[in-house]
Amino acid sequence: MKRRTLLKTGSLVLSLGLPHLARGATILTVRVWPAPEYSRVTIESDGALVAKQQFVPSPPRLAVDIAGITLNPALKELVAKVKADDPNIAGIRVGQFAPDVVRLVVDLKHPIKPQVFSLTPVAAYQHRLVFDLYPVQELDPLEALIAERLKDPIVKDPIAANSPPPAQVNPADPLGELIAQQTQSPSKPAAQGPAPGTFATQTIAGSAGSTRARGINDAKTTPSPAATTERLIIIALDPGHGGEDPGAVGPGGTREKDVVLRLAHRLRDRINATSVNGNPMRAYLTRDADFFVPLGVRVQKARRVQADLFVSIHADAFFTPEPQGASV
Repeated sequence: MKRRTLLKTGSLVLSLGLPHLARGATILTVRVWPAPEYSRVTIESDGALVAKQQFVPSPPRLAVDIAGITLNPALKELVAKVKADDPNIAGIRVGQFAPDVVRLVVDLKHPIKPQVFSLTPVAAYQHRLVFDLYPVQELDPLEALIAERLKDPIVKDPIAANSPPPAQVNPADPLGELIAQQTQSPSKPAAQGPAPGTFATQTIAGSAGSTRARGINDAKTTPSPAATTERLIIIALDPGHGGEDPGAVGPGGTREKDVVLRLAHRLRDRINATSVNGNPMRAYLTRDADFFVPLGVRVQKARRVQADLFVSIHADAFFTPEPQGASV
């Protein structure tokens, strides 16, 4: 290669400049998704990010070093994204730790099990660096359901709890009647006894001619009704998508994740006000706010509360608006 060619190549390199030759990723937006089960921090960028994390137990905090970027206004917004009622995150600090390294420190309210991973671009999202912060002490959803049931004033009064339910004037519910028929045990024929108001005579062995009258209607010998044990019927409602996953998006920007969550809230109120064969029903939501729950975790949650029925709620998109109603 001639010297003149090398000089021309060097001039081209200088004209491009350093930003074109070694340009790092740019942070586009940041998001924080708080939830009782876990909190998620998402950093979206136009290129893949390389990060190293370290958990410090005392006081609990997660330090993350992101290489190849500089601090910009979008990344600084993380500080204001944390809400005071976040169950897991106390605050976030960001700073330029080195010329090409940004350090992010997540101050925590209690020890957590961090999961840090990257997501490749999909749909409207670009590269995402995700921090999932799971509490070490996991919540017990079954205890929450029991505590909610104990708040019911009917349960606090044992006499009212054991009394037969009043006659319902609600319209006929074929599904409820079917469930009631399936849960009822086959009745046994009642043993025939003396007519009401009559007395039976029993001869006591060893005492000739001595008899003892038994009054059927005698209040002292009438057995008290046995206390009934309440069985809680649990229905797991699973609103699809959530958080980073909007689901189907309508022409006007309506997101599936918002629609199904509102449906789940209304269905929860209907279920909690319903009883089957005298047994109260309670709804348990796999997510009750706008955050993402992996598919496997949704099933695990339903199993942990020993749900009798699992209902997944979706609002699918279609290429024409004519279809209406629901699909099961």
